[in-house]
Amino acid sequence: MSRYKLLLIAIVVFVIAWFFLLYASVHTPENPSDLNDTSGVPAVSIYSIMLAVIGGVAIIMSSVGILISAKLRPASFLSNLMVFVVSNALLVLGSLLGVFIIVSYVLDNPFGVAGVFLYLMVIGFVMSAAPKRSTFRRPS
Repeated sequence: MSRYKLLLIAIVVFVIAWFFLLYASVHTPENPSDLNDTSGVPAVSIYSIMLAVIGGVAIIMSSVGILISAKLRPASFLSNLMVFVVSNALLVLGSLLGVFIIVSYVLDNPFGVAGVFLYLMVIGFVMSAAPKRSTFRRPS
């Protein structure tokens, strides 16, 4: 499978994992230590929205990285690797943040467990889409 298809799959899975996180956090109480305290917003909801903003920026950066990488195809391995790292680092860090949020707050929900699995799949897809040295030829 092509690198670009893997990155597009990673972006789609990232969005699906975020929806799983959002759905898992719907019924989280505002204050888990005092269930009668219903004022305020649950922390997991705040973190979910923060992850949505970070994820939106990560998706834009990854999409721009795909376009730049397609234009730099004949360029050197190091330039393609740098474009890949810069454009996809936020997607991987956002996935790690998603795993942290789910493990911290909603791991007892089946959607939370599926969300962790999906975020780990995103990391795997991004790592498998990394440019390989064997695909680049040395200039003669």
